[in-house]
Amino acid sequence: MEARRVPMGFRIFIGLAIFLLVFLLARPSDPATKSQIDFWKKTASLFGESDIEGFVGIALLTGCTIFTILCYKIVIRQIEKKLNNK
Repeated sequence: MEARRVPMGFRIFIGLAIFLLVFLLARPSDPATKSQIDFWKKTASLFGESDIEGFVGIALLTGCTIFTILCYKIVIRQIEKKLNNK
């Protein structure tokens, strides 16, 4: 019996959905609280960055991408396991 795979369109949808969900959950609230502003200022200063808004954007893009890749692999593996257990 041949192993069944998740269709590519569904894979793309899963990847985009995970990225969007993680990004919306991880982004700072608007207006940002004093503690959030302090956190991002301290974190940016650790990396020697003076542009706080740019640093937040790069940090979110990088962090969300890494988290999305990890979750994507786990979700696809679980779906394929369910498809092939018939």
